[in-house]
Amino acid sequence: MQPTSASPGMPLLVLRDPAGQADSLPEYHGYLLQEFSEPEELIQAGLTLAEGIIVIFTGDDVLVQQLRSALPDLALVAVAPAVQHMPLLAAGALEVCADLHHDPGLLHRAMVRLQAERIRRLGSHRDELTGLASRHLMHDRVQHALKQSRRRNTGVALFSLGISRFRMINELHGLQAGDDLLIACARRLQSLLRCSDSIARMGGDQFAVLLEPVTDTASALAVADKINAELSRPFIIRGREVFISVRIGIETAERSGHDADNMVRHAELAMHQVNSDDSSSYRLYQDSQGPEDRVRAALESGLHNALEQNELRLVYQPQVSVDGGEFTGVEVLLRWAHPLLGDVSPAVFIPVMEETGLIARFGEWALRQSCQQFAFWLQQGTVPQSAKLSVNLSPKQFSQPDLSQRICSALTDAGLSPQHLTLEITESTLMRNIAAGVSVLNELRNLGVSTAIDDFGTGYSSLAYLKDLPIDYLKIDRMFVKDIVSSSHDAAIASSIIALAHNLGLKVIAEGVEDEEVLDVLEVFGCDQYQGFYYARPVEASELPTLVRRCA
Repeated sequence: MQPTSASPGMPLLVLRDPAGQADSLPEYHGYLLQEFSEPEELIQAGLTLAEGIIVIFTGDDVLVQQLRSALPDLALVAVAPAVQHMPLLAAGALEVCADLHHDPGLLHRAMVRLQAERIRRLGSHRDELTGLASRHLMHDRVQHALKQSRRRNTGVALFSLGISRFRMINELHGLQAGDDLLIACARRLQSLLRCSDSIARMGGDQFAVLLEPVTDTASALAVADKINAELSRPFIIRGREVFISVRIGIETAERSGHDADNMVRHAELAMHQVNSDDSSSYRLYQDSQGPEDRVRAALESGLHNALEQNELRLVYQPQVSVDGGEFTGVEVLLRWAHPLLGDVSPAVFIPVMEETGLIARFGEWALRQSCQQFAFWLQQGTVPQSAKLSVNLSPKQFSQPDLSQRICSALTDAGLSPQHLTLEITESTLMRNIAAGVSVLNELRNLGVSTAIDDFGTGYSSLAYLKDLPIDYLKIDRMFVKDIVSSSHDAAIASSIIALAHNLGLKVIAEGVEDEEVLDVLEVFGCDQYQGFYYARPVEASELPTLVRRCA
């Protein structure tokens, strides 16, 4: 290493600069310039720096990857022929150029890009609601703690903590109260921990607590008792006393084999094994977990990465008119192909999404993706201009204060007119707060979007409220449709719903139509549209054009 300038300023680490470009440029003389011939020397110097810039004169993308991995907090610039720029950028270079003399603003841009990267990285490391570490950051901290544990021969313990019956708390007090409770829990947990310990929100009602160092298992259990006692005290949420109980799963470094993935997974498995009738609110991981516990933990863990791993996909179920069989639209549905469990039923993974708090994220992804697909079909003439896209809104999405802006953004980005979108909301979602629900429905109507009550007849809505709801469609649940040929009771319910809806100026869509006899009865009752296996199962986007042609 040969320092060529002692000027105060930003450290500038230069590797393999045979022509002395960096040293010869006046605009770089304000930097603290150091030149290196070997990457190992540069890495050793870079590890001591909080910030700085690396300039390498090579087209070696493997070297770029090595340096970015070792020194992620330094901005890396590569100088190489233009033909090598794309591989260098893909390897992690923040800026590339063919000649420093021709691009004097290069280093400044590299620092700006590094700052933006840091902000993105910080965002992925923090939970937006509580400000705690995210699941991703906790995993990194567990890895680091295990390395320190081996080096120092000290103990580490990880708690996976879940709030029992949190979904019921949401239903009784509202989703905003549930969020307030999570924030309050986070603050109490923070007050109990040492500076060396870590806490994260892992998703939904689940937290993680990392204890390092910990002397033995008994010490970890004592902390679990302390946490349980503190969280058992009443919370004052929006002027009301709220009581909770918690389940705590515990794993230690030694028992996990000093493996971070095992440690996180084992703690979560142990948490799910705690039963409401157990004498203790916590449990140490045992390798004899039941199959249901293993599957549940695998689902929760898998959902956090399902989008990034391209495991989720959308399918589309056609909707057609009852009387003429014309294509009227599609309902978009979510499917998940788990890498180990295979295709997981929506009846299984949707409740897990709701309980872990991921449902809003996946719901918005489905909305945006399907809007783009439907806009493409309209542009290509695949579907008629009168067709509509139906998208389900989860309770979490429906309660978002900026729902209208999110819908408008999705439509604008896709280039889809609001008249082509129908949003489906369940009865139970609307009935949680009629006044608030009506307000949201009015906002959606003002956007030009249609709305439908999904699974009508399965909830507890009052017919007195129905006339005041600004909606466009009722969807009759399949439980009242599948037996209308053989059950006079179900037939009476279905015909009454259809007549009521028409009297209120609403259209009716029947779900779960599986044979021609059922369709014939629905036509007699005057039902407007239907969907179900009789016409088509939900299909991939590539298969829809063939189904639409069947209606023509």
